[in-house]
Amino acid sequence: MICEQRSIMPTSNQSIHIRSAEHEDDWAVRQLFGVLHAFNASLDPRFELAEGWEQLLDEHLALVRETGRGLTLLAWDADEPVGLIMMDRHTDSRLFRHRHWVELLAIYIAPQVRGGSLARQLLAMGTSWAVECGHDRIQLYVTASNERAKEFYQRAGFKPVQEIWRLELDSDTHQWPGDAEGFPGQEPLFPDQHDWICHPNREDEE
Repeated sequence: MICEQRSIMPTSNQSIHIRSAEHEDDWAVRQLFGVLHAFNASLDPRFELAEGWEQLLDEHLALVRETGRGLTLLAWDADEPVGLIMMDRHTDSRLFRHRHWVELLAIYIAPQVRGGSLARQLLAMGTSWAVECGHDRIQLYVTASNERAKEFYQRAGFKPVQEIWRLELDSDTHQWPGDAEGFPGQEPLFPDQHDWICHPNREDEE
């Protein structure tokens, strides 16, 4: 199923209009996406964008336009982009029965237009698109320390159902951080010597 993106839509703010991002708008998507992820990386450095991310984003946007697998909407105040929402139709492994959903990839509102209803309108349009595509849920990732975003999603009806827990590893000492305090009466989980074979990622071989 190919789900069409939205055309031009007015908002409650008469000076702001929302429309689907076309090829000539890719610069605006890059601009807002870059600002959003710079903020995300300030909360968690692991969210820093890779070198050449601009070209990769352009390729993603082209694929979305060609296949209809995603939605990209921009809010404009005259000729200035002030809002962005990106959604993608996600398919998980066949191991899982419920493996299709819509992922909210990005939502961003420029500081000068925050405090109104623009974020809610973008999310409402994205939700309508997901329903029209036959999906029954939207999922997203949010940084644990991003309280403002979490409050917004909660007001919109989202609920936390899973958590991502991270263990930072010390590749120099091969020391498991848990060994510092340890578990009473137990040996360290990881031996100093082992015969594990770690193959490089395919991306690293290219």
